[in-house]
Amino acid sequence: MAAEQLKESMMNSLRNNPNITSPSFYTDVVGFYHAVNWAGESWLQALGVFQLSVWLLAVLTRKSSNAQMMLLFIVLGLVYSAEWLNRLGARHWEDFATQNYFDPRGVFISVVYSTPLLTAAFGILINALRSTAHLLVEVKKLQFKKEAKVKRKGTAAEVASAPQKKEQ
Repeated sequence: MAAEQLKESMMNSLRNNPNITSPSFYTDVVGFYHAVNWAGESWLQALGVFQLSVWLLAVLTRKSSNAQMMLLFIVLGLVYSAEWLNRLGARHWEDFATQNYFDPRGVFISVVYSTPLLTAAFGILINALRSTAHLLVEVKKLQFKKEAKVKRKGTAAEVASAPQKKEQ
């Protein structure tokens, strides 16, 4: 009973202490950064190289719609496989990592694997929308030029046939 009262007293003093603040997004990010052994885990370095390669490929293929769409579907397929990869990593983490990063909710794999891939996919999608808008503008320009040409031919034909009508 005394232990419960002591526990309750300590919890109340902690809750009412103005010097203790709830963690912010910044402190969460810094804590996450420091909790991961970025330099000591070679698989994380390989994952970083993979992410940079995907981004580089996305930039290099930005003018090829077919390559971009293929890359988009590959990236989305990789993101779709994240849950499976998380389960696989949770089963075999001792083989390649110094600590188990693969929690049941998949937070770690979402942050270091899926988020960069989804950001690249979003960039590819924005590029596709930009290309589509540019193509639409070009098509409309050609349509307006064709309509203007037809109008000019029509007015030229009317001007040429007008003197013949007056002679009759």
